[in-house]
Amino acid sequence: MIPRDQWSQLIHHLPRRVRLRSAAIVGHRDVCLRVAEKLAMMDPSCERVEVRPWTGSVIVEREDGTLDAEAVRVMLEQLVAEERDDEGRKVTELGRDALPGPTRVAKAVAHAFAEINGDVRGALDHRADLGTLMPVLFFSLGLVEIGVTRKLPAPAWFNLVWWSIRSFMTFNAGAVEQEGRAVAADGGLD
Repeated sequence: MIPRDQWSQLIHHLPRRVRLRSAAIVGHRDVCLRVAEKLAMMDPSCERVEVRPWTGSVIVEREDGTLDAEAVRVMLEQLVAEERDDEGRKVTELGRDALPGPTRVAKAVAHAFAEINGDVRGALDHRADLGTLMPVLFFSLGLVEIGVTRKLPAPAWFNLVWWSIRSFMTFNAGAVEQEGRAVAADGGLD
C-alpha cells in the first residue's frame, strides 16, 4: 500500500507553474484523467492541467497571476483520497504479476520507449502517441504497397518489428509497470 505522504508530493514550483507527483495514480490512466478534469474544475483560472499516468506527474500552469503550490498539492491529495475511496486498492496498489521481475534489458527498453512516447505525445500536443501513430502508419504503408505492386505480399519487415514490440509489451507488462513506478520515484520523466 502506498503511504499517504506519497499521494501528493510537491516536486517544484514557479509563480505560474506547479509540478507535483502522486505515486498512488501511476499506471491508472482513467484515474489520471478524472484527477486532471477535477483539478481543472477546482481552479478554472488554470490554463493547463496535465496528469501523466506513466509517472504520476501532475503539472498545473496559468498565464496570469500566481499559483499557490501548497493549495494545489492539498487539492491533489484530496482528489487522490476520493479516488482511493471510490476504487479501493486498485488506485493505491498495483497487483503483482505471477512472473518473476523484469530483466535489466527489459527495464532499459521500457524506459527508452516511455521517453520516446512522451516526446512524441508532447510534440503532438497530447493528441496522439506511438500507440496511435504506429498502427495508422503501418496500415497506410501496407495499403500503398498493395496498390503499387497489385499483390498481397508476405508480412513486411515493419510488421514483424511491430509484432515484436507488441509481444514484448504484452509479455513484459511487469517491466513496463515497474519502469513507470521507478521513473515516478526517481523523478526521471517530467
